[in-house]
Formats: sequence, structure tokens, C-alpha cells
Amino acid sequence: MASWSLLSTDSQVYWYYKSDGSLFNATVPRTGTNLWTWHLLRNVTNYGVWKIFGQVETITDIDAYSYVAFVLDIIFIAIANVLLLNVLVALFNVTIRDVEERSKQVWGYERYLIINEYRDKPSIPPPVGTPYILYRSVRHLYRKLQSFLKRSFGNCQ
Repeated sequence: MASWSLLSTDSQVYWYYKSDGSLFNATVPRTGTNLWTWHLLRNVTNYGVWKIFGQVETITDIDAYSYVAFVLDIIFIAIANVLLLNVLVALFNVTIRDVEERSKQVWGYERYLIINEYRDKPSIPPPVGTPYILYRSVRHLYRKLQSFLKRSFGNCQ
């Protein structure tokens, strides 16, 4: 409703609301004739083009808004968009290359962690593997005691 009806009138659009604040009706008088022209399309796109450059209000005394300037602006924006798209693709390629290089290192580290995890786990499940856990605990204490005795009494000889 809004876009087409606003393009087809040159007078005020009337909005009617209910008592609860919701929109009840909008009246668009169709008194305008030939409002939908190519000039309107040019003015809408021209507004967007000049807004990119920071100038929103048109100045009527200057010929900077001529058709040649408009076409040159469109060409400039098209070339700038192509160049920015190329920069974006190049940045994505660099990012993908960096991720691929780093992924090999991360994969190797994760593989190392999994191998160490399975190496240290008992081969028997926990309820049945209690004797094995006790055996490993005793073996660990024995090795600690052995290294302590070697450090303490190994220097005396």
C-alpha cells in the first residue's frame, strides 16, 4: 500500500486510527496525474547516490545533478563495488589459507591428546577394573619411592 499509493498521489495521505491506537484506514486521494515517470525513478536513485557521498539535500543552482554527473556517479559506484568485492574475496582467500595451515597443527595436537587419553585409560571397564587401578596406583607409588631413594641415597656412594 505505502510504496505504490505514495507514488501515485501528490497530495496528503490521511491516516485514521481506532480508539485503541491501531490503524483503521488510510486514505490516498488519487488526484495526481502522470506521477510515475522516469524522472521520479532517477530522483529516487539520485538521492541514494548523493547520500553515499554525504550530501542529501539537493542544491538547485548547481549543475552537479545533471544526467552526465548521474551516469558518472553510477559508473564510479559500480567500479567501486567491483573493487570492494575483489578485496573481500582476497581477504576470504587469505583467511581460508590461514585456517588450512593452522588446521594441520590443531589436528595433530588433538590427535596427540586422544592417543594419550587412550594410552592412560585401563583396558577393563571401571567396575571390573578396580584391581587394575589399584595395581597402577601401587606401581606409581613404587616408582616415586624408587626415584626418591635414588636421589637421597644415590649421592652417598
